[in-house]
Amino acid sequence: MSHDHSQHNHAPASLKNINRVFYIGIILNSVFTAVEFVFGYLSNSLALISDASHNLSDVASLIISLLGMKLAQKAANYTYTYGYKKASILASLINAVLLLIVVFSIFKEAIERLTAPPEVMGKVIIITAIIGVLINSISALLFFKGQKSDINVKGAFIHLMVDALVSVGVVIAGIIIHYTQWNLIDPILSFVIGGIIVVSTYGLLKESLKLTLDGIPKEIDYHKIETLIAENKHVKNVHHIHIWALSSNINALTAHVCLDNNSYSQQEIMKIKDEIKHQIEHHKIQHITLEIDADVDSCKDVNC
Repeated sequence: MSHDHSQHNHAPASLKNINRVFYIGIILNSVFTAVEFVFGYLSNSLALISDASHNLSDVASLIISLLGMKLAQKAANYTYTYGYKKASILASLINAVLLLIVVFSIFKEAIERLTAPPEVMGKVIIITAIIGVLINSISALLFFKGQKSDINVKGAFIHLMVDALVSVGVVIAGIIIHYTQWNLIDPILSFVIGGIIVVSTYGLLKESLKLTLDGIPKEIDYHKIETLIAENKHVKNVHHIHIWALSSNINALTAHVCLDNNSYSQQEIMKIKDEIKHQIEHHKIQHITLEIDADVDSCKDVNC
C-alpha cells in the first residue's frame, strides 16, 4: 500500500490564518456576549438574553472548533494512526448539539413570558443590538474565505451570519417596543430566533453526524469517482471503494483496482497508479490508497 500523492500537491492550505481568525472571533464575541447579557438583564429583555445565549454558544463553538483543528494538526502515533484529525468533525457535531440545547432553553423561557410579558427598555435593546450587528458581521466576514473549504469554518461562518441577522431583528423589535410599548414582541422574537437557529443548524448537524459515522462528504460523488477510475484505459474494473473524511478538510479513499492484463512491469504499474491518484486528487480527496491487481484471472469473478 502507498500513501504517495504523486508529483502534485492538492492538500489544503495552511491553517495558520484560519487559527488567527478564530482567536479574533473568540475575543470579539466574548466581549459582546458579556455586554449583551448585562444589558439584557438590565433592560429585562428575553430577546437580548436569548441572543446573548446564542452568542455564548457561538463562543463555545469557536473554542471547540479551534481545539478540534489544533488536535487535527497533531502528528499520528501508534495508537491513533491517522492522528487526531477526526477531532475537527467531532467539534462540528458538538457545536450543532450545543445550539439545539440553547434553542430549548430559549423556547422554554419564551413560553413562560407569553402569558405575562414584562416591561422592557426598548432604547437599550436598540443600542445593544446595533453593536451586535456590527460585531457579528465583522466576525462573519473574517470566516468568509475559509468557509468554502472547511466544515468547521463553515459552521462558524453560518453561526455568525445568523447572529448578525438575528441582531437586526432585535433592533427592529427594540424600535417597536420603544415606540408602541408592545412588550409581547420580546418573547415572540425569541421564538423567531430559536427557529432560525434550528433551521441554520440542521444542515451542520446532519453533515457532521454523517462524517462522524464515516459517510461520504457531500462534495464528493461516489459514482463519479468510480467512473473516473474505471475509465482509465489500463483498468479492467474497480471495486471495494471506500471514501470518508479524515478531518473537516481532508478526505481519504481506498480502492481495489484490477488492470486489463498481466504484462505490466512494476514501473508501469506505479505509473498507472500515479495517474489515477492525480485524477482523484482533483476531486477533493487528498489521502489515497490503491491496491493494484495485475492478475486478470483473479479479477474475473469480482462483482463491481
